[in-house]
Amino acid sequence: MMELQLHLAVFATFFICSQTSERQSLGRGFGDHIHWRTLDDGKKEAEASGLPLMLIMHKSWCGACTELKSKFAGSQEISELAHNFVMVNTEDEEEPKDSAFSPDGGYIPRILFLDSKGNVHPEIINQQGNPKYKYFYTSADQVASAMKEAQDKLTGDVATEHRHTDEF
Repeated sequence: MMELQLHLAVFATFFICSQTSERQSLGRGFGDHIHWRTLDDGKKEAEASGLPLMLIMHKSWCGACTELKSKFAGSQEISELAHNFVMVNTEDEEEPKDSAFSPDGGYIPRILFLDSKGNVHPEIINQQGNPKYKYFYTSADQVASAMKEAQDKLTGDVATEHRHTDEF
């Protein structure tokens, strides 16, 4: 009986840890309190829900990406705005290869916004950033500003219909 309890405890611990690490792996430092999806799942969810998709492309070895992660993850405003988007971040080799995902170059990190049909909207840029790198963000305020613009242009009433409770 004691051996069975030990096996159940080990299994339960493994199950809980595997669930936690999967969620953390999708957050990748950008905030485990945000509901992240893979790009394929995100595109499907965006189409089904009518919500736009926010896509972050970054690399595990990138210093600028690491700096943005902590600012992004710590922002209450981004956390609240995230409820109005399907949130996706791709790391390293997961970055989409299609040229639509690098409208002005392949630098990192880049943040793009897609409509619910999966079309990239290159007109939604970092208005306060460097005009040579339109999709490069260095602060949570810059990201939040672009999210608000994307929300205004791409959602309509859909965002309030699908809003989830705050996960922060």
